[in-house]
Amino acid sequence: MEIDDALRRANPLGRTQVLLMTVTGLFATEVCFLILSSVFIAEIPPHHCAVCDNCTINDTIPVHGDGTYYECEEYADVESGNDTQGCSDGWEYDSKLYGESIVSEWDLVCDKASFSGLAQSTMLLGFGLGSVLAGGIADKYGRRRITLVSLLVFNALGVAVSFSPNFVTFVTLRFAVGFVFRGTHIPPLITLMEFLTPEYRPIFGNVPGIVYAFAAMLMSIIAFLIRDWRFFNLALMTPSILAMGIIWYQPESVRWLIAQGDNVEAEKWMQKVAKFNRVEDFPRPALKQNATVYGTTSTDQETEEEVGDGNSLKKSSSFALLFKRPTIMVTLVLSWLWISYSLIYFGFALSTGTLAGNPYVNFFLSSLVELPARIIPLPIVKRYGNLWPTIVFYSLAGICMIVIIAIPSDAGNGYVVTSFALLGKFLIVCTFPPLNLLNAGLFPTNLRTAGTGIAQLIGNIGSVTSPILLYLDNFIPNLSFMVMTGAAFLSALLCLLLPETRGCVQPETVGDLKHLFDTRRIITCQPCQRKSSDETDLCTSTIDVDDIEETPECSEHPGLHRVL
Repeated sequence: MEIDDALRRANPLGRTQVLLMTVTGLFATEVCFLILSSVFIAEIPPHHCAVCDNCTINDTIPVHGDGTYYECEEYADVESGNDTQGCSDGWEYDSKLYGESIVSEWDLVCDKASFSGLAQSTMLLGFGLGSVLAGGIADKYGRRRITLVSLLVFNALGVAVSFSPNFVTFVTLRFAVGFVFRGTHIPPLITLMEFLTPEYRPIFGNVPGIVYAFAAMLMSIIAFLIRDWRFFNLALMTPSILAMGIIWYQPESVRWLIAQGDNVEAEKWMQKVAKFNRVEDFPRPALKQNATVYGTTSTDQETEEEVGDGNSLKKSSSFALLFKRPTIMVTLVLSWLWISYSLIYFGFALSTGTLAGNPYVNFFLSSLVELPARIIPLPIVKRYGNLWPTIVFYSLAGICMIVIIAIPSDAGNGYVVTSFALLGKFLIVCTFPPLNLLNAGLFPTNLRTAGTGIAQLIGNIGSVTSPILLYLDNFIPNLSFMVMTGAAFLSALLCLLLPETRGCVQPETVGDLKHLFDTRRIITCQPCQRKSSDETDLCTSTIDVDDIEETPECSEHPGLHRVL
C-alpha cells in the first residue's frame, strides 16, 4: 500500500493523530505565550522623574497642556521652575495596572525606551535562526530526535529567564529560548501533517492554530492575575513542562523514513502506529517493499537532472534544492507571505496597549477574534482551496488598514479605531490556516521541514520589524499601517504564482512539485506533463469532477484544465 492508504487502514484519526494534536496543541500554547508575552513583560507603565525629598510632584515635574506630567524631564531648579533637564535621580512608576515589568525594574524608558522592543525582536530573531537549524537537522536525522533534545534544553532555558539579574542576561536567554524552541515546535507540527491523510488535513491540521487562540485569551487572564514578570514567565512555561510527559510517545514520520530510503524502519513504525491505534488484522507488511517515495517517476529523474542533483533521493534534502526550480518559487513566495503575516499580526497584537480601554480587556478581545478567525476559514479552504481564500483575506485586511489610516485616531473616543483594529486582526489571522496548509502541501517531503524553517526564518523579518515600526509611529504617524497595507496587497498578488494544493497528496519529491506547477496554477492554463504508465497522479484521484472546468482555451487541447 501507499502511505496514505496504509494510514487509512491504521485509522486515520486514531490515538496517534490525537497524541500528535495534543503535543502540537501544547507547543502552540507555548509559542503563543512566548511571542506575545512581551505585551505584558515589557509593557511601559505610566512614569515620571523621581520626586526629590521634601518636594511635591508639581514643584519637580513640568506638566503638558493636557494635564499629564512629563515622563523624561524635570525642573533643573525647583525654585525657579523654568529650565528643565533629564531625570537625574531615576523614575517613579505607576504599578497599579501593570505591576512589575522589565521596564520598571531596569528603567527601560526615555533614552532606553527602544530597549523593550529590542527584547522582543531579539527573541523573534532567535525564532528565525532556530527555524533553519531545526529544519535542516530534522530533515537529516528525523523529526522525533530533535524534538526530544530541544524540549529538554528549552525548559531549562525558559525557567532560567525568570532569574535574569540584568537586562543583558534577559535578552541573551530570550534569544536562546527562541532559537531552541523552533526545534521543539516545527518537527511535531510537520509530523502531524504527515500523519494526516489529505481528506483530514485541512481541518485537523489546523487544530494547533485554534489552540493558539485559546492560549492568547488564557494569557491575558494569567497576566491580570500575576503582575510580576518573573512569576508570570514561570507560569507561562507550564505547557512545555506538561509536554515532557507525553513527547516520548511521538512516532517518527513514516513519510520521512521512506523518503530517506529506510523502508524497513518505516514498516516498523507503521506497525507501531497501527498497534497504538488499536487496529486489528493490520497487513504485514503494509507498505510497498520496493517503494522509495510516493509518486517517484521519470518526472522526478528529469527534475533531479535539471537541478544537478545526484540520483540518490537521500541527497535531495540539501538546502540548495530550496533555491532551484521549481522549489525556489515556493520558497520565495511563502517566505514573503510569512513576512507579511507576521508583520501585520504582530502590528495588531503588540499595539493593543495603545488602544482605548483597559489593556487586559483589549488583549482578551483581540485574542477572542482569533478563535473564529482560525475556525471560519476551515470549511472555506476545504471548498475553495488554499489560494483564493488567502488572496481574499489579505486584500480585505489591506482595505481595513486603509480605513484605519483614513479615520481620525480620536473618533468615537478612540473606539472606532479599536474596532477596525480588531477587524483587521481577524482578517489577517484568517490567512493562517491556508498558509499553514500551503507549507505542508507544497514543499516536498525531503525538504518540508527545512523549507518550513527557511520560510519562517525569512518570515521573522516581519515579526522583528513590527516593534520597530510601532516605535517609529511616534515620529511618522501611521507608518506601521502604511507598510502593513502595502505588504498585504503584495501578498495577495504573489499568491497567483503558486499552484493550488486542495485535494492533493503531499508532494514527496521535486518532480511531484513540478507536476503541481504544470497542472494546478490558478492563473494559467498549461498542458499536463505526459505521465508514464507507472506515474501516480497527485490530485485527480482525490478531486471531484465538479472541481475541474474546461475553458474555451483548454477545450481545444486534450489534457488542459483549470482548477477553480
